[in-house]
Amino acid sequence: MTENLVTSSAPKIPMDSEFHESRWWNFDPEMYLSFLLHLMVMYEASDIYITYGEPPVFRIMQEALRLEWAMEMTDDVLENFRNVLLKDSDEANFWEDKAMDLWYSMHGRRYRVNISLQSGHIMIVARLLAEKVPTVDEMWLPPILKKLAHTSWWIVFVSWPTGSGKSTTLAAMVEEINQTRHKHIITIEDPIEYVFEPKKSVFEQKQLWRDVSCFATAMKYAVRQRPDVILFGEIRDPDSVRYAMSLAETGHLVLTTVHSRSAEQAINRIVSMFPSDEQAQIQNHLAENMIAIIIQKLVKRKDKHGMLAVHEILLNNTPVSNTIRENKLNQIDNVIFTNKKYWMQLLDECLVNRVVSGDISYHTAMDNARDQWAIKRWLEQLGIKISN
Repeated sequence: MTENLVTSSAPKIPMDSEFHESRWWNFDPEMYLSFLLHLMVMYEASDIYITYGEPPVFRIMQEALRLEWAMEMTDDVLENFRNVLLKDSDEANFWEDKAMDLWYSMHGRRYRVNISLQSGHIMIVARLLAEKVPTVDEMWLPPILKKLAHTSWWIVFVSWPTGSGKSTTLAAMVEEINQTRHKHIITIEDPIEYVFEPKKSVFEQKQLWRDVSCFATAMKYAVRQRPDVILFGEIRDPDSVRYAMSLAETGHLVLTTVHSRSAEQAINRIVSMFPSDEQAQIQNHLAENMIAIIIQKLVKRKDKHGMLAVHEILLNNTPVSNTIRENKLNQIDNVIFTNKKYWMQLLDECLVNRVVSGDISYHTAMDNARDQWAIKRWLEQLGIKISN
């Protein structure tokens, strides 16, 4: 059914529509952009790709599908869209970096937008954000995330490459704090994705370039503002790692993201940012200040009604700390497996549990497995019949 929404069998634009193809060359760019973003909501698309020589492309259920009946994008159209999205004050920064992240609001919904260049043409990618800040329960996230949100200090890393809902999961953890604790929370983002309504907590939300010059500077001065919780968008460089460690050591809860596909890879990625002569020290700091690494991936539900988050969970304890300090990271998976009773789990184990509960299909589990043989072995041990 999803494919029919965005192929030739999709609902045709009515003849009297503002955007009927015979009149597309004279459209108002803001109205046309509004139309496309409205279609995102209608089709429950997570992202839209607007690029030269192609009709708009929607990402639905992790599939990139062309809006076949729409016009192909021209340089004039793309330039008009860029002018709608960019403020005059952003122009210089865009041309300096040839790319920019920002947020855009329309129809009461917020979108995270990236504008960049490809082969000399403008390209726009927009992601539809949730209507409101979700809670841990609403997202069916592991209950351990609530417990982590109630810790007084440490660093929590949420990890996976782009498009896995990391920012939304962190927002849900912050909302848990907001609803239950009287705290001062600072978010440092590029751009701000979720606007929090203060409940029990007090908020400062800082946007890169607009409110602060860089993540490192914002984190450096954050401690002067006496926060309890600091959320910042991403571990990008050694300075952001150092400031995150320093904030944790001085009694703050730090929530952030890193791009990796496993807990072991996340630690390796952070440590490898540093010269070899500093890596042992960074491993010690991680062992002392990291409380959790949450690996999150979105997979298709068996009923095809949306996506489901699956997780690998590494929680810091004595065996984990020793493994990090001694640089025996190849043992991380085994440590997770042998500490299941302490809320830890491997990603493949989570996939198996979702197959058993009927939430995802066997084929979805196999498509997203780190070790397909492990998935098969676990299911066979559980007596689950595998249908091809």
